Amino acid sequence: MIGVLASCAVAWVRHGVEAKYRTVEIVVDGEDWTLLARRQGMRSDDLWTSLRLAGATSVGVYEQTLKRLADAGLVTRLDGAALLDHARLGQLTPVLASVARRPDALRSVYVFPEEAEVARLVQRGFTTALGADRIRQVSTRPLVFEVRGWRRDLDEIPLGFLPSAIRAWEQRGLRVVLRPRNIRSMDRERLQQRVAGYAAFGRGRTFIFEGSEVLGYDHLIPEAAGLLRQIGGVYGRVEVLTAARRFRGEDALAAAMAPHVVRVFSIGSDELFRITPAEAQDRFVRAARERNLRILYVRPFHAARGGQDPIAYNLHYLRSIAAGLRAAGFELGRATPLPVIRIPRPFIFLAAGAAVAASTLVLTPLVAPSRPVAAGVIFGLAGTLALASLSSPWMRKLTSLAAAIAAPTLAVYVGLPRAPRSASFGRVLLESVGRLWAISLASSAGGLVVAALLTQWRFMMASDVFFGVKIATVLPLVLVPILWLLEEDRHPLVTLRRVWDLLDRPLSTRTAVLVVGAGAVGVVLLLRTGNTSLPVLGIEERLRNALEGALVARPRTKEYLVGHPAMLLGIAAILWGARRWALPLIVLGTVGQAGLVNSFSHLHTPILYTIWRTANGVGLGTLLGVAVLACAWVLARPLGRAASPPVPEPPRVQSGVT
Repeated sequence: MIGVLASCAVAWVRHGVEAKYRTVEIVVDGEDWTLLARRQGMRSDDLWTSLRLAGATSVGVYEQTLKRLADAGLVTRLDGAALLDHARLGQLTPVLASVARRPDALRSVYVFPEEAEVARLVQRGFTTALGADRIRQVSTRPLVFEVRGWRRDLDEIPLGFLPSAIRAWEQRGLRVVLRPRNIRSMDRERLQQRVAGYAAFGRGRTFIFEGSEVLGYDHLIPEAAGLLRQIGGVYGRVEVLTAARRFRGEDALAAAMAPHVVRVFSIGSDELFRITPAEAQDRFVRAARERNLRILYVRPFHAARGGQDPIAYNLHYLRSIAAGLRAAGFELGRATPLPVIRIPRPFIFLAAGAAVAASTLVLTPLVAPSRPVAAGVIFGLAGTLALASLSSPWMRKLTSLAAAIAAPTLAVYVGLPRAPRSASFGRVLLESVGRLWAISLASSAGGLVVAALLTQWRFMMASDVFFGVKIATVLPLVLVPILWLLEEDRHPLVTLRRVWDLLDRPLSTRTAVLVVGAGAVGVVLLLRTGNTSLPVLGIEERLRNALEGALVARPRTKEYLVGHPAMLLGIAAILWGARRWALPLIVLGTVGQAGLVNSFSHLHTPILYTIWRTANGVGLGTLLGVAVLACAWVLARPLGRAASPPVPEPPRVQSGVT
């Protein structure tokens, strides 16, 4: 109990920090929205004014490349073959004509900047990216740089940011978020020069990297993090749900940049083709509300539906995102990193003690039912050694995993009735509901212990995650029936003999169907556990959206639709003496309790939201369970099954074990 109270105190401290972390930054992609304006023949300045009024607070600006500079009319670039063509036509100055006659002319690209600012960018950019020996000035009038390399490669090398372009964005009232790209060929010195160029635009910039790698990948990440911290940089870490789309090196950079990290949510252009603006708006608002994502990176829909004007179509889309955020209680502005939560170590030790105690209570009947005191001492000593190593993230994760397994197992085992009742439907209903709520409250206490053990910046920012989600989901489903059978048999060997005898019986068609069905349910449960899982069915998606609109904190499907109703029915089956139905229902009900505890392990979700969705799940699951129980009572009464008093089972004769 003391450990649970300490966990509640940790949750309260965490809630105080999360309650103040309510500013969301809407960043619009500078390149994509500019392309939209060009396609529609609209002045870019008019579009950016409209975007700012619609709710955009910032703009994502990419580094310049030769291709981008050429598309903007700021440079002309010729490869060696094109330079030779101009020389044959007599269109080059004498200096350039002599360059074209060199035998190595075909190995280079020749860049003609239009302005001095662009010339400085080109020279500095290629020097830091490739080295000073790969670029040289070959002409003054016109100003021409020779860059050794293949044009297709050189076209895509990031060169840096134009100061005039940054100033132009800021004059439009938008904060600039820098989007640099990594260059693997950079050494420490050139990396330092590149970051020094970023520092010229001021301190406190947010960096969301372009491409698939973070700055400094793969051998200069610590140096890159140190340089970004020196200029007050903030790392915008993009949330992805598949390993294939993750930025290479993001975990190492996030750890080195901590706590100067803000989580980013974005929907890629390829995915926007498959969804509607309403669906995208729901995802953005849900990301801010449920997962503490504080930068929303918004790209436009390039194809408007139903013949609508694309500009008006996308402005309405952006306004709906801003309105949804305000309706959810968020402010629009510059996103700042999540503050580090300082939890007194005694609270963590007390929470860990609660995890050890719960694990001991579960393991003792399994390992040493005849010597519970000795087993308790052994488990206690092992737990003490574990507590001494709580500074290690792995020990915190292992201890929280033990709590996530033990809490729902112990809650269900202790909360079940031990004997049938000869009672009316009303009394059975009230006791079943009361026990379901008590079991859920005990599981929630275990969930708070898990959350307290994981309350660290790395878990709250999803830089590190809870270990063993599937284990914590499956093991309680195995431990609950084992403890149930052990309570009847009083000895593990007797239980083992019962199971062996059961397996020795002929397999009926009904049993085979039930086993296959249970196996299918188990496989679906495992595959639906975690962030990357089976896709959601269309009807389930619509049900989720409806519940989210009605309850705000949407309960988890496996809790309110499966686990909690099954637990209520299983308790009622015990009270009515229908034990052959009770155990399967209780095992199915344990799914909801394990999922309930698992909700608290999602540290990137605000603790108040987790508590809210847990309460909604228990409430809605109770209503569904009561409805099913009432239907079962009505259907069973004509057959005389529900009204007849339970017949006590004859005592079991234990033989073969003393």
